[in-house]
Amino acid sequence: MDIAEDNAMHHAGHKAGNGGIGHAFGTIRSVDDEQDFLTIEHGPFEGIAMGAMTMGFGIMGGVDLSRFSEGDEVEFMVKQGRDASYRIMAICKKNTDGANCLDGVMDHQESNGEVAE
Repeated sequence: MDIAEDNAMHHAGHKAGNGGIGHAFGTIRSVDDEQDFLTIEHGPFEGIAMGAMTMGFGIMGGVDLSRFSEGDEVEFMVKQGRDASYRIMAICKKNTDGANCLDGVMDHQESNGEVAE
């Protein structure tokens, strides 16, 4: 699992709830050559008003994409920045890290009042 700080891609028009933090499951469709941008086909998000689609996401500072590749099934969390874009703040592979591999991260966010289900 990889967790981060802040940087990235613009997705204005999606309304944020819960402090702009949401999570979803999806399949990676491409990894940018510089490993700072992912295109993910994802289902609907929990925590923010964003339905299922394929879209690109920037990566927050500390997220390491070196072990991710096209076709990986992932669970990921995004956070909305001041510029209204969503950036991946945590990501894990479902097949190697477990089906609900971000549960601990989400529990931590909830206990800090950052995510309200």
